[in-house]
Amino acid sequence: MTKLARSHRSTRIGSLCAFAFLLASCATVSSQQATLQPALQAGAPAAMAFDKVTMYPYTSDNTGGGFLWWDNASANAWLFGNVSSLNLIANAYGLGMHQVIGLPRWAETDRYSLQANMAADKFEEFENLPVDEQSAQQRLMMQAVLAERYQLKAHRETREMPVYELVVADQGLKIAEKESFDGHSGGSFFMPRDWHNYGTMEDLASKLAGPLGGTVIDKTGLGTRRFLYELKWTSDGQSSRAGGPSIFNALDQQLGLKLVPATDQVEVLVIDHIEKPTTGLRPNAASRPL
Repeated sequence: MTKLARSHRSTRIGSLCAFAFLLASCATVSSQQATLQPALQAGAPAAMAFDKVTMYPYTSDNTGGGFLWWDNASANAWLFGNVSSLNLIANAYGLGMHQVIGLPRWAETDRYSLQANMAADKFEEFENLPVDEQSAQQRLMMQAVLAERYQLKAHRETREMPVYELVVADQGLKIAEKESFDGHSGGSFFMPRDWHNYGTMEDLASKLAGPLGGTVIDKTGLGTRRFLYELKWTSDGQSSRAGGPSIFNALDQQLGLKLVPATDQVEVLVIDHIEKPTTGLRPNAASRPL
């Protein structure tokens, strides 16, 4: 969820391309119309849909890393690798993982890889949308996949909870805005305490919920502006015995952001029903991790 030095970044993007090839060789399953279509907000454009979805279990013992990659223009595809169902659900609904309530344990521990494709003409139409509408469509399309593959039923509630507010630090922001990253509208590589990310501050706030163990609300006022950044830390707490920065200090020192404890009304997604997802099989899945 940050940017690496260019040599590291190139290696990861190359791995991503290899992963896309592996996905293409897997048994694919066409995405049917979801039985529970997500509700569109008033004034929003009609929901788009993926034309094909490939999903299979990630069987490697390595569960410490993974990636989400929106808008892979070379394949008209969106890629997700080594991610939990909880991660997919939170991402699809634009929430932090601690804002999703009522999931069974397997939804946090079992890992999956997924590729979702659109026809070229639909993908071109998607790319012509404003950035904020692209984000809304991405979420709606993934919500439809979740409804189909997981038989997911859920409802939203608002609850008062302790939160962290993400704000710009006193010395000012230390990262630069970037309109696009190698032609993509969004992407994340995430390893424990080593993030390489391109996205909005709302996106960062959502991801910070994991290591912080609670909800983070974007209060930076930066809206839909996107940033390319790297964030590395050694401890999720306020201090680190290892000598490196805590996540609090890393945000301040590396990005020019800080976390402020607060209490707020928080939107949560309450899971009413979920089943293990329908998946395809990857040939020789156990022989080689992604």
